[in-house]
Amino acid sequence: MTVVDQQYADVMEQLRDKLPSLAEQLDQEFRQGRAISGERLQQEGMFDERASRLADTDLPALRKTDIAVVPYSSEERIELIREALLTLAETMYASRSALLKTALERQTDTGVEFGDPELEPVVHINLPRETERASAALQVTRELLAPRMGTGDIR
Repeated sequence: MTVVDQQYADVMEQLRDKLPSLAEQLDQEFRQGRAISGERLQQEGMFDERASRLADTDLPALRKTDIAVVPYSSEERIELIREALLTLAETMYASRSALLKTALERQTDTGVEFGDPELEPVVHINLPRETERASAALQVTRELLAPRMGTGDIR
């Protein structure tokens, strides 16, 4: 197993433990593979192998405009995980920030309650505190996963 494969396995194990729904979505994406054109297959050096397999099974030749599905490379899987985590952190911050901004503009309560008190315990969320936590999480995520983006203020 290569170092990148081991890194992938380690990260996915942590995601399965901490963010199981995200891990499942990524697993599904990786199982499906990525679609690329016949022209791209040629550029990536996989065209001849595919064409040979098609010929062996008496299927029509692969053309440049055809689409093929290929597995993700180890590096591509790591990049997809990185992008998913960044997107998740950005979405967490943006949604809380937008909700807080709307509440402040309308001069309404900055607390949000979820749940039906007759059926379940109500969960109260303090938007200013949650927005600050999401901001901190986004900053840490960016520092860990995208050092090229800089460390400037995200607000």
